[in-house]
Amino acid sequence: MSEMNALYYRDPYCREFDAEVVRCTPGKKGFEVVLTDTAFYPEGGGQPADHGTLNDVKVTDVRERNDEIVHFTEEALPEGSTVHGVICWQRRFDHMQNHSGEHIVSGLIHKHFGYENVGFHMGPEETLIDFDGMLDEEQIRMIEHEANELIWRNIATKVYFPGAEELAATDYRSKKELHGTIRLVEFPDADLCACCGTHVERTGEIGLIKITDSEKHKNGTRLHLLCGMRALRDYGKKNEETWNTAHLLSAKPYEISAHVEKLLDENGRKQKQISVLTGEILNFRASQLPEHQKLLLDFETGLDTVRLREFANTLVESRDAETAAVFCGQDQLWSYVIVSRSADLKAVSAELNRRLNGRGGGSRQMIQGTCTADRETITAAVTELLDC
Repeated sequence: MSEMNALYYRDPYCREFDAEVVRCTPGKKGFEVVLTDTAFYPEGGGQPADHGTLNDVKVTDVRERNDEIVHFTEEALPEGSTVHGVICWQRRFDHMQNHSGEHIVSGLIHKHFGYENVGFHMGPEETLIDFDGMLDEEQIRMIEHEANELIWRNIATKVYFPGAEELAATDYRSKKELHGTIRLVEFPDADLCACCGTHVERTGEIGLIKITDSEKHKNGTRLHLLCGMRALRDYGKKNEETWNTAHLLSAKPYEISAHVEKLLDENGRKQKQISVLTGEILNFRASQLPEHQKLLLDFETGLDTVRLREFANTLVESRDAETAAVFCGQDQLWSYVIVSRSADLKAVSAELNRRLNGRGGGSRQMIQGTCTADRETITAAVTELLDC
């Protein structure tokens, strides 16, 4: 059976069929079955293979190999027997919607900007399309809008096999040089492309095209595309998140960004106030500690790395300590910063981390890191290594 004569091309909407088992052999993925005809589409052209059953035996993959369509099944099927095939239609139609949508988007981008589709991957969640040119946000939204207008017009898809003369006179898209029988898929006013995939009969069946994201990829643009039910599910999830967020903010859904911006401004002002107050508290805290110590060891809570470093420097400067070691945390989990005017901290860093089950390092004058130990163990180790 030639691939071009397969049932999935003759009738892409066929969901069930009967065929005879030509061959069934053991393989790496179970059993490999060849039929006299098939509605199962084999992986190819960026479109995943169909799944389904043959006589209730699961078909887990389908591949084209040496001009044959090979079905990978979980169980053996008797050669010469007639089997009833059932396509997982939800999966097939999802692929038809998204492959057709990809054609329309790619065709429109080629039509308006001359860019080529240089990469296409239809994953289980989204379709990725790579183009060899840069697209900005305004251009992407224009393409998306025009693509959906073509859906609303419910244009008939044309699939045909042109002869040599007609093919030579036809301007169509193709990612590679083709030989033999060429199958063209046309979405009028959008795209004409050589393709081996399955497609919807009319654009209205795609339902919706949504470009959810774009990014620079190599020297061009990568688009993230959702069509049909995928786009509807995505909208449903985002709509639910929007309403949940609006409820938390006590805002209307279309006012979320303004409310978030207001909260961020308020948070920024509060963080500045907290920073000023924290500085005052630490200066007061420093004033309560003894002066002129060879080693000043202190334990604090609630300080980030920047404040921890600032406080250690403050103890060296304002309390005239030769070495200040500040540990911040609780229980046995600590962050630390040690600053010194006299000791070579780099020389003791490894031993300190070994004793305190810690990680960190730095320079001769300052080291920082994290450790896991109780206060008594920390006090003993720091005192022995630095107060001598």
